Amino acid sequence: MNGSATALDRAFAALSYVMPLASALAAGSYFFTFLQVQAPAVLRVISLILAPLQPLIALENSIFGLFIFIALFVFVIRNTNISRFIRFNVLQAILVSFMISIVSLILDVLELTRGLVGETLLNVLFLGGMAIVIYSVAQSVLGRYAEIPTISDAVNMQMPY
Repeated sequence: MNGSATALDRAFAALSYVMPLASALAAGSYFFTFLQVQAPAVLRVISLILAPLQPLIALENSIFGLFIFIALFVFVIRNTNISRFIRFNVLQAILVSFMISIVSLILDVLELTRGLVGETLLNVLFLGGMAIVIYSVAQSVLGRYAEIPTISDAVNMQMPY
């Protein structure tokens, strides 16, 4: 099944990873503060790369993000008329976004977001989330299923055929 997705399917699958991207960026505040001080040129490059996605990220971080989640779940994931490739990637993006948000929330509730340990944990969460997003988008563009241990297994168990 890898590599057989149409160009439109690949584009929609890659676009679904805006959700975990927005969640990861929210956890990356300390990382961006560090870049602003230590490597402002790198931060400018990252800003230029993310500039086209800013409207989508802002939409995802607003109250409409909840409606987008519900619409994707009801009208995409459960719709067997849509290709399995798109449905797989949308559900995987939702799970990755959910996991990043939950871990970030737990760290905040436990008040572990301050100090060196908190900054380190949030930076690891941000960098791990970004690695997953970059890998998944690259695999989607290539028409391959992004196999993320445990998460992809959970997606396959929940995926209606």
